[in-house]
Amino acid sequence: MNTLANHGYIPRNGVASFEEITLGVMEAFNLGVTMAVGMVAQNMLTRGNMFADKISIGGVSTLVPPLPFQLDGPVTGGLAKHGRVEGDASMTRADAFIGDNVHFQDMLYDLDLLQLGKFGDNGPDGNNTVFNVATLIGMKQQNIAMDQAANPMFALPARRVNTAFAGAATILHIFANGTTKQATLPIIGSFFRNQTFPPNWFRSATPINSTVLVPTIAQLQAAIPIVPGHNDAGVYVADPAPPPPWNSSFACFAYYDQAANIPGTIVNTTGIFKKNVDLLTGILFNGVSANPGCARIDPFGPTGV
Repeated sequence: MNTLANHGYIPRNGVASFEEITLGVMEAFNLGVTMAVGMVAQNMLTRGNMFADKISIGGVSTLVPPLPFQLDGPVTGGLAKHGRVEGDASMTRADAFIGDNVHFQDMLYDLDLLQLGKFGDNGPDGNNTVFNVATLIGMKQQNIAMDQAANPMFALPARRVNTAFAGAATILHIFANGTTKQATLPIIGSFFRNQTFPPNWFRSATPINSTVLVPTIAQLQAAIPIVPGHNDAGVYVADPAPPPPWNSSFACFAYYDQAANIPGTIVNTTGIFKKNVDLLTGILFNGVSANPGCARIDPFGPTGV
């Protein structure tokens, strides 16, 4: 998101509308419309103002007012606020409980690069300089193990497992150079560390939809078979499964968990507010509707968190 703002694909002040972010990611990265609107709908429902159609890609902003009647508290948190979407086991940010979860952390990225040095493919920039699935597996294993050991409040709920693995998969499929199909050390460093588009980088020639990322996400889940859970007195314990029918698949589990972390107060609204909520929640369900047995559910989460 910061790269998009730095290059003007979305407003440079980091406050944008649903439409601006959707069009920005489609134009910059050639994301397919279904994937683009799904990502932005999740962000808007969890940390945006869906009545004013504004969201901050960082922290709290005076440009994004609270929801009408302060239905989600006196401020709108922004994407950087920990909990609903932003979470533990990040590749480049510290867990909120133990450090800076907002700004890029050079040390964490350097640790990621150790995995590239072990498992990366050879490329035009030298040996072990091209990211591959083995590198991503090493990175995510390291992220999870380090944070679980260091953070007594470590949590990896279903919604976060989903986004953590999907975030890693973007390295290979969204940030890779569209002409070479390679995600190299200089390319990923430019996106992650400098938050700028790399020189001579081209987006994918064909639209990127979730079907492109799913095989890589599945490989990560197979290699790192962690169940959704949290630390309890230093011991990682599994979260309870959701009730039927949302226990029918992991995707449906993550969908239920996300609904449990969107303020339930937005359901009983009226007018354009309700139309926007219905649109966004419909998009969210559309992302999992192909999973047999999964049913739509309205948000029922707490407010002001």
